[in-house]
Amino acid sequence: MIADVDDTLKELLVQKVPIDPAAIDIRFEMPTVEWAEGMTKPTINLFLYDVRENLELRDNQRYVTRGDAVPRQQPSPVRFDLTYLISSWASDVADEHQLLGNVLRSILRYPFLPAEVLKGAMTTQPVPVKAWIAQPERTPNSWEFWSRLDGRLKAGISYAVTIALDAAPAEEVALVTESIIRLREGVAP
Repeated sequence: MIADVDDTLKELLVQKVPIDPAAIDIRFEMPTVEWAEGMTKPTINLFLYDVRENLELRDNQRYVTRGDAVPRQQPSPVRFDLTYLISSWASDVADEHQLLGNVLRSILRYPFLPAEVLKGAMTTQPVPVKAWIAQPERTPNSWEFWSRLDGRLKAGISYAVTIALDAAPAEEVALVTESIIRLREGVAP
């Protein structure tokens, strides 16, 4: 599932950001000093640094469906936020800022990921896939984040994608399909 989110985000960048995909790499590695030294061309890096349940979207309801004439009860899917640090890497800081600005402008246009970029299991999500710029209370402190990676402080975008995962398989259930009402004459209620 996470690989499908990665593939979807890569497709979002390829289709919606004004860049030449042949001239710019799109990567998903931890941006360490060694990694940065090995780059050969400008790069947009999407580093997944946090996966957690979205408690605001928690739903404990169970839903009944009647597929194939067999009723099944399914718990609501569990919603998760996958948070990426999007950073740009180039030999010139001005190029990095231009690239990061293009990414920011483009992703802000899509509060829900468009259907044409969805890959793999993302195409069968039960609800639209929400994507948003993570707020400061949900993101790590930039100084701490970059110092732990032994890298220089860089500008980056904390970008969260909310996906749904089935917590448990559907179970067959019996449904009431008829009822009998018995009436008696002359009996007062």
